[in-house]
Amino acid sequence: MLWPVSLTLAADDAAKTDPRYPFRTDFANANLPWYQPKPLEFPPHHSDRRINGELISADFIHRTGQFRVSKTGEVVEFFMPPYASVHFLKAEADLRDVPLGTDFLFFLNDDGHGNFTRLATMQDQFSIDAGHSFSYKLDEVKLGEGKLLATKQSIPKNQPDLGKAELHVNAATRVWKDDQQIKLEDLKPGDELLYDLTGRSASSPGVCTDIWVGAETHQKVTEAQTAKFAERVKKLGLPGWINKTEGNKVTVTLFSDDVPTFKKTYADDLAVGKDVALCVANEELRTWNPPVDKEKSSIVEVSKVPTESYGCSGTQVVIQVAYMLEGFRRGRVVRVFGSGWTIKDPPYGQGLMNYGYRGPTNSEIQENTAKEYPLQYPYRTDYGNDTLPWFKLKPGQKPPQYSEHRVLGELVKVDAEKHTCQFRTDRTGETVEFTLVPGGSVQYLNANATLADIPIGTRCTFGLYQDHNGAFSQAWTVSDDFSHLASQNTTLRVTALKLDQGRIDVGWQLTKMKNYNGDMELEPDLGQSILLVTPETRVWKGDKQVKLTDLAVGDLLLVDRTSEQSGQPAHCTDIWIGEDTHKAATEQQAKKLATAKK
Repeated sequence: MLWPVSLTLAADDAAKTDPRYPFRTDFANANLPWYQPKPLEFPPHHSDRRINGELISADFIHRTGQFRVSKTGEVVEFFMPPYASVHFLKAEADLRDVPLGTDFLFFLNDDGHGNFTRLATMQDQFSIDAGHSFSYKLDEVKLGEGKLLATKQSIPKNQPDLGKAELHVNAATRVWKDDQQIKLEDLKPGDELLYDLTGRSASSPGVCTDIWVGAETHQKVTEAQTAKFAERVKKLGLPGWINKTEGNKVTVTLFSDDVPTFKKTYADDLAVGKDVALCVANEELRTWNPPVDKEKSSIVEVSKVPTESYGCSGTQVVIQVAYMLEGFRRGRVVRVFGSGWTIKDPPYGQGLMNYGYRGPTNSEIQENTAKEYPLQYPYRTDYGNDTLPWFKLKPGQKPPQYSEHRVLGELVKVDAEKHTCQFRTDRTGETVEFTLVPGGSVQYLNANATLADIPIGTRCTFGLYQDHNGAFSQAWTVSDDFSHLASQNTTLRVTALKLDQGRIDVGWQLTKMKNYNGDMELEPDLGQSILLVTPETRVWKGDKQVKLTDLAVGDLLLVDRTSEQSGQPAHCTDIWIGEDTHKAATEQQAKKLATAKK
């Protein structure tokens, strides 16, 4: 579920007009509507809202994420349409390349429902400054005060003094020069700096997470990130969408938000006469089974297209195919594998078919038919068919797949005898009264449970259906976060402990499974997120309660949390460490329910 963010223009900006833009912008035309996304149209520059925030969660598979707004502390969810990009270290990047907690400027378009959740691009501070040829000349080092005093400058534009800057640092700030990490004490007046931030808020300018020293260092880290991204693209294929099909020819406009680098990196592989392979993909840029379903083809035409928009590479190719596959339709997303590129199945989860893998599965990374093939469903779902009515529950019948409306919320009241409850919705704080319908199920700690088993204040996922008044008050499923993670064979692996900040960074790790060779394999993380903890957070290991300080990097966790409310960030109520502890917690809940039924 994607929630809106409250945004307003300053009064002086609201009065401005700019005839260059036939839509509202961040700085003018407040009397006009915001740009609305259109099929096969890249959003024009300045059609977006721009919001500073700290990345707190990233789903690598579905290309979604969350950030906490710097000014308000509000959490915003975003999704990446096929053309959306990430800029990190002045280079294109994948969400998995970006450290948690990094401060970004998010460029967000209206999602068609009045909410700014549709990402066009996002840029870290390094990219913003370097992209405008800015850097910072170090004037004075005041480590005792945790400050670096500097002057903003643009050397290429011969602008030596664009104003004073005060950079805040602490013991966790990393400093890089050439290929080496150096100490803060090694910084000297005159050094040319670029930096990234974390912790920016209405009351704090934020702290530098990393500082890069010298123009050569800046160039090297950009080149390294560029190479890293290009390597990934060549493994998965260049993404683009189909503008037209005619006979056995497919016209594709390719995606990139860095036109010069795109041409430099891929132009030779996309020349007229080159053999390529074309694969159907979905809106998340995921393919099915590239080694098998690729279509061998050749490029017969290359042309330039306008780039005054987000996500357009400026390159359009006409590809001649032997067979016009079902997925080669106008508006569909494809991936193009250049001449000589190796074509393999992507790691588990990064593709839609996951050919050859055996073992525990995760249903949320498998092909979602309600999203990919909405016409198969004669009712509205959380993934499409907005013009259709929701499915109505029928007494004594199990509802069909994807027919529920899933809502996150914090349990606030339970009447066990009447099977009725209240929960407070995540972020919006709306109180919802609901009834667990006959045949419905409750999961707590990945075991069957009653509503009364779930502690008040626990965040749950509610699978809801409408009552006769149209309100979503009938619950078919209720499950806590522990159950949700465990049912998807996923644990949260500790990647960093920052307990002085009340923070644990985690990667979303799948259970090991057998690949097509029969070897047990640990797949790449599905995502990453920040968990917040408080002194009241309980930590369990084995059958004992332990301390937060007993946590270690590499620990595999399952957790329960509160919901996110205005002024009250979601935090962990309980953390369970290790697979044995997870299993014991599930068994204990199962025994509790069995005893209660006797």
